[in-house]
This record gives sequence, C-alpha cells and structure tokens, in this order.
Amino acid sequence: MRWLRVLACTLLLAPAGWACGGAQAHRVQRVNLITGSTGSSWYSIGSAIAERTNALLPGYPVTAVPGAGGVSNPARVARMPGDLGLSFSPFLRAAYRGEPPYPQAYPELRHVATLIENRFHLLMAEGLGSRELGDVLARRAAVRMSTGPPGSGEEFLLRETLAYFGVSYDDIRAWGGRVDLLGTGERADSWRDRHADIVTFSINEPAPVVSELLTTRAGHLWSLPKGAIDHLVARWGIRPAVIDEGVYPQQGETATVGVPFVVFTTEDVDAEIVYAMTRAIAESREYLETVHAGFRRWTPEMMAEHDELPLHSGAARYYRERGWLP
Repeated sequence: MRWLRVLACTLLLAPAGWACGGAQAHRVQRVNLITGSTGSSWYSIGSAIAERTNALLPGYPVTAVPGAGGVSNPARVARMPGDLGLSFSPFLRAAYRGEPPYPQAYPELRHVATLIENRFHLLMAEGLGSRELGDVLARRAAVRMSTGPPGSGEEFLLRETLAYFGVSYDDIRAWGGRVDLLGTGERADSWRDRHADIVTFSINEPAPVVSELLTTRAGHLWSLPKGAIDHLVARWGIRPAVIDEGVYPQQGETATVGVPFVVFTTEDVDAEIVYAMTRAIAESREYLETVHAGFRRWTPEMMAEHDELPLHSGAARYYRERGWLP
C-alpha cells in the first residue's frame, strides 16, 4: 500500500514540479524582473508580467522590482546574472557590442520578447517665448528642465537631443537654469508646482500622466526638430514616430522618436522560467491591454522580432511551437 501511495503521488504531482510531503522535485530559481522607477508604466507592465508568469510556475519565483531604466538595466543584469530586465532595443544592441555608453561588451545578453513602443514626450510650458526647442536654447534661456533618473530612456534622449544643438547640462546651469533627474511622480510634481518649464517622458501614448499634466497647467507637447530626429535615427537606430492629433487634450500632431522596449535576460537563466514568461506574455494580451493601452496596437507575433541580440533558448522554444520562428 505504501508503494502504491508513492506511485500515485508521483504520477499526480510530478508534472506540476512537486513531490509528496511538500518537497519540490524541480526547484525553479528565483529571479527579479528589473523594470523602471516606481509609478512608471514599465513598473506596472513588469508587475503584470511577473504575476502572469508566476501563475504558470511553482513557488511564485518572479518578482518585479524597480530599476534605473533602459540605459542602466542591461549592464545591471549582465553584471549580476540570474535576472531579467526591460530595456530598449538600441541600448541592448550597444551593450551586446560594447559600444558607448557601455564600457565593455556583454555577449551573454539574450532577447526574450519585444513589447510595445515608447515615444519621447517633450512637454513644454507656455511662456517660454517659442515653440521651438532650438530657439529657446539659442537664447541661452534660464530654462528649468526635469527628466528621468540617470540611465533612464528619457534622460538619455534629452541629453542626446541637447547634444544635437551643441548644448550640455552644464551649459543650461551656467545660463541660470537647472536640470533635475527625477522619477516619474517627482517629474509630474515639478511640473504641477511650476518648478520645471520642460518635462520629458519616454512612455507609450496615451500616457495618463501626460494627459493629466496638460490639464493642470498650460503647455504643449513640442515636436522634435527634423535634424534632431535624424541625429537620433542615424546614431542609435531609433525610429521616427508621430503622436497623432487628439491623443492628448488640444494637442496637434507631434513629431518625435520611438523605440520598442523588450524583455531581456542572460544565457544562464533557467529556460523553464524564460519559456513560462514568454508564454505568459503571448497569452495575456487582453489582460495587458487593461494594464496599458499601448498593447491595443501590439500583437504577440511581434515578440519574436529582435535585433542582433540572440534569442534565449526558452523564448525560442515557445516561438517555434507557435510557428513564429522557422
């Protein structure tokens, strides 16, 4: 009888990864999913992905945690292998190659899934005397800027846009202005409290925080100059993009840049976890639409689109099962 009970337990519970008496037959490693700052869309999306992945695995092994952003996350994950993260595809390509801003190559990085596209939002207050960023900078105005923390997508894009005009943060400070590097919520507060004249976000539209800020203080989303867009495209492979008229209150069509963000990891992470996360994302589109409206324009087949970063074996396995890879 004892032998029969052991056999029955093995047959019933082994497929789920558990043995009788509460012992785990295959212990899945615990991992973090490194996202963006608390309150950001990345943190919300990452938390939703972790929740859906944990529903497919024993022991709830995935935890979404805040991260510094798209530029910093690749180096963080590569230097402390065993986790996953969110970043932008151009930064992952640069990290994989060892190109600036990364001091070394990280060939162990692996692509998991392409998600939705973030767009650069340049929110500028009324009263700056112009609707052209180049004009404001040419006057050496004492403008107050608020962008993301070091290593974030919005901070990188603002710095690169200013570089196109030959302007640095130190120049702005020398003119009597300021540049504050803040999280999403703090940036919003700086706009509401009139501590910032220009606020930037790298976010998918429609972004509730941008809609709310445009109703609390007079301002507009300003288009990036064509030259600045061309500079970002040529230097970083970032895509030209347009925020359509009417997406935000009393807002016309806005020229900007966009870049998809992706889930990535390193080659040593458990293939079962990566497979489960890939499956969870692909099979949760309707749920993800409730987390962020950007998923309404996204399809699961887009997940397999990747740059030169190799696919993780767990993700590739799922894509082949679905027929999205040969």
